[in-house]
Amino acid sequence: MIRSFPEEKTERTYIIEKDKKEKEEKMLINEECRSCMIRKYRNAYPEDATKQVIEVYQKRLYDLMEHSEGFSTPQVAEKIHQLRDELFGNETDYFEIKRHYNALMMTMMPYMKEKVEYAEDRLKAAVQYAMVGNYIDFGALENVNEEELKKQLDAAEEIPVDPEILECFRKEVHDARRLVYFTDNCGEVVADKLLISVLREEDPDLSVTVIVRGKPTVNDATLEDMKQIGMEEVAHKVIGNGNGMPGNVIGTLSAEATEEVEKADLLISKGQGNYEGLGGCGLNVFYLFLCKCELFMRRFNVPKYTGIITRELRQ
Repeated sequence: MIRSFPEEKTERTYIIEKDKKEKEEKMLINEECRSCMIRKYRNAYPEDATKQVIEVYQKRLYDLMEHSEGFSTPQVAEKIHQLRDELFGNETDYFEIKRHYNALMMTMMPYMKEKVEYAEDRLKAAVQYAMVGNYIDFGALENVNEEELKKQLDAAEEIPVDPEILECFRKEVHDARRLVYFTDNCGEVVADKLLISVLREEDPDLSVTVIVRGKPTVNDATLEDMKQIGMEEVAHKVIGNGNGMPGNVIGTLSAEATEEVEKADLLISKGQGNYEGLGGCGLNVFYLFLCKCELFMRRFNVPKYTGIITRELRQ
């Protein structure tokens, strides 16, 4: 079931409550995602690549797609990244890009904190900023524009958030003893840090474990990013997930991350990739992200850059 706001409020966000059938479905790659990946990657090779290497690359890319049945989109994306690294090396080093966006968002932290501090509902305001932070995604967007980011941040408080699902979220936080927070991108994690600080104020006894990527992949957050922004100031534990997949998938996590998930009463998942990897897992998860591709825009029946909060109940 899709619940949306009245027409005049639908330009920025909708709230989705999935029906039972959708909750039980695993988020596996579909033909649209395959076609999108082929369009994105088939001609994406270095200018100095030889004809022979290009032919090998394209053949193996198509082979990957033909044998992707039963895998999630993040799992297939990881295989593509491994193929590209093998044939072309590390084409784009995101180290400086990540440091830049982490620093940029840290300069915005006082502004966001003040807005949250004086908001009528501090949790709602922190959720809104966490949604907006998901804009910083070099994997899903061809161009991450700083002006657009600032525009989104300035308008964050205008994002409608359904009171019913917000109160449900608040109650789950209060009832939980252990929370796992799956992060997504660099820069965005600064907004996540702000939300986690508010969650702990809502429930001072809440134990929070933050899980990041175990290996570098595009601009996704790793332990180095957590050190730069000081995530340990608000989280009890910050760990990697053991792999470089652009999304978390139950069954592929490290033993340490798996143990944290199994102990958790509540999980928060940031970003489209984590939604694709965790959707249908049957755990008590709240998903927060911006819709940045046609599939998500159509799945949730919303415009681009719409903020989404949706949940999945434990089976």
